[in-house]
Amino acid sequence: MKRQRASEQINRQVDPSTLMAIAVIAGADARYDIRMATLVREELTDAGITAIRRTGRWSSEGDALMDICPTGQISSADGVVFVYYNQLVLWECRGKTKAIEIFGGTEAGLPGMTRRLVEYLQSSGRRTSVPTAPDSGR
Repeated sequence: MKRQRASEQINRQVDPSTLMAIAVIAGADARYDIRMATLVREELTDAGITAIRRTGRWSSEGDALMDICPTGQISSADGVVFVYYNQLVLWECRGKTKAIEIFGGTEAGLPGMTRRLVEYLQSSGRRTSVPTAPDSGR
């Protein structure tokens, strides 16, 4: 069996710094898919990224985007990540644009794909909350 390498496709037109709150949903309805979405949400939260739990069932990514990111209305989410067993897909809400698609191949698995997503979201200069030393006045 040929090994497939992990890969990602990044849309350079989307600024990751605008994706401050991310809704995380399962790409399928099986219990395992829902558990994977929970794990991704927990990892994002642990990395200092606001990950929102959103329940519901949709027939497609487009339907979910229209519900979670309604056009012309205020939404609590700036983006939506769809979690599949071998891929993560992050959509930006404002323009309904795919920001990044991460493929796990046969090597990355869910932890590796989630790590790549965190790196992407933090690449914009957004930092997790890290205490800074007080200014000594010098």
